[in-house]
Amino acid sequence: MRAAIEERLRRIADYHLSERAQRLEEIGGSGVGGTELAYAPHFVKSAEAKGQLIAMALEGSITATWEEAAWCYVYGNYRAAIVLAAALLEIALKYELYRKTGYQKSGTLGSIIQECRKQGIITEMTCPLAESIKQRRNDVMHANIQIDRPESLLCHTGKEHDTEPLTDLSRNITGDGSITGDGETIEISLGKGESQYSRVHLFRRAARASLFEAREVLKSLYASISNQAAQESKDES
Repeated sequence: MRAAIEERLRRIADYHLSERAQRLEEIGGSGVGGTELAYAPHFVKSAEAKGQLIAMALEGSITATWEEAAWCYVYGNYRAAIVLAAALLEIALKYELYRKTGYQKSGTLGSIIQECRKQGIITEMTCPLAESIKQRRNDVMHANIQIDRPESLLCHTGKEHDTEPLTDLSRNITGDGSITGDGETIEISLGKGESQYSRVHLFRRAARASLFEAREVLKSLYASISNQAAQESKDES
């Protein structure tokens, strides 16, 4: 039984290898331990008091959550990537509120975004990005798509998804009739007397947008400090 499971996992990994490499390249390429986050805070040097512990925990969670969200995207877990991109945004914004104002209140992501806007932490340019990340998270977390736009999932017509035409089904369907690639949908449409096939990647476009927008918000917050840290590291070496 174990051998059969391992063989199926190898087939799935081989099937997805090229596209996973492409998705990893899309979001910045591999780095130490996984994906490279170009823009991250580097303020906390030690944690002796409770306030420093809070700051260190929030700061470290930014890079850790980006790592997990990025790998969810690479491995095709797009809904999870959308949710984690929103979690990443919330952690970063709460960190900035705490670091600059001492703000420690819990609240929804929407209320945190508005407080950051009020405090000038996010700008008129980055606020719409934050709102978009929040909206996609809500679509996934609160079944908004299923209730408001069921055809998006059932007919694969939503802007959240990516569709890839197929010209050769031999890669996708094995000799015993099973589909090689887990985590995808094969769509068949009839037209002009022949069948046309497509691979549908549910929520891939939405996940990619959320990751890219989250990175833009981080860039607006940490570009200068990240550049400074990189230069200091270069000088030390």
